[in-house]
Amino acid sequence: MKKMNMGKFLVVTGLAISMLAGLAQAETVLTWTDGAPNRGTRVEATIWMGDELEKRTNGELKLEYHWAGALMKFKAATKGIGAGAADMGLIVAAYNPKLHAAYSIADLPMQYSDPWVGARSIYELVKNNADIQEEFHNLNLQYITNITTTQIELICKDKSLKSVEDIDGLKVRGISVYGKVFSDLGATPVSMSSADAYQGLSTGLIDCTQMYGYAIPAFKLQEVANEVTKLDWGALMGMAYVMNKDVYDNLPDDQKAILDQLGSDFIDHYAGKIIAGNKQAYEDLAAGIDGNNVNIVDFPEAEKVKLQEASAPYIEEWRKEAEQAGFDAGKMYDQYQDYLRKYNDERLDKGYPWNR
Repeated sequence: MKKMNMGKFLVVTGLAISMLAGLAQAETVLTWTDGAPNRGTRVEATIWMGDELEKRTNGELKLEYHWAGALMKFKAATKGIGAGAADMGLIVAAYNPKLHAAYSIADLPMQYSDPWVGARSIYELVKNNADIQEEFHNLNLQYITNITTTQIELICKDKSLKSVEDIDGLKVRGISVYGKVFSDLGATPVSMSSADAYQGLSTGLIDCTQMYGYAIPAFKLQEVANEVTKLDWGALMGMAYVMNKDVYDNLPDDQKAILDQLGSDFIDHYAGKIIAGNKQAYEDLAAGIDGNNVNIVDFPEAEKVKLQEASAPYIEEWRKEAEQAGFDAGKMYDQYQDYLRKYNDERLDKGYPWNR
């Protein structure tokens, strides 16, 4: 009897070990690298994406997050993820413009500044343009989805802007092409991080800083600046969530399909959250936060047109660099414009997807 019990024990134990081994094989933990700290609306949306990935794959795929550059800094992410130092993460085209000659189209000032319209359009462009797909694949990256900073605005200390002429002579912290255009319009460019803008405004080192609605109270800029001019001037969108292509290619087809669908779903989820964040931020700023009152004005439509006209040389500069890299820049730009018009018309006709 004892021998029989021992035999059963061994059989049951063997089955248990086999089942545990099968479960271990079924669960894949993907390392996520992110240069930003673990806070804010974008991070919350990223965690939502991880939760959804785990739920939709029945726990077979999970994300393990590494925030604030703990695994690698933003500048290293493009090559690092491609080399397999992380499975997934956020890359920023502006940190490696020569590696992203095609994808950098996402950072160009466009006449459509709505966050959902922009993010949905650049997502569709990347998914459907062979040149941008090739650029990502040559970096051994699989594009998953996109984020956006939302509309470019200016917050200034004692400076209310009513025309592009009012920019002349101001000390402005600007970023990317937008900073170059401010300089062309007569501003003195001052290089500093968004985290340093508070001190820059407080000390008078800068008069204004390029910023985004939700980020103004996040950085407490209302404590040192009192004028917001809503330029609603394009957005920085050269920021992609990507996966190492070897890792992606080795996933089962059903997991690839789930990941691809989640990338599309993320656009709507993130845009909805960030638009709500902007709206709440401006309501709070207008009402006054801790006694700090901020005047919020809309830049006149005619002046917005002048900003677009001033951006034209940099669009042409991008076009030449993309063509030199071997891409059909004209086709890419026209395709992008088509998507922007399509989704802007859809927004005006049907509203946002989350409100339908």
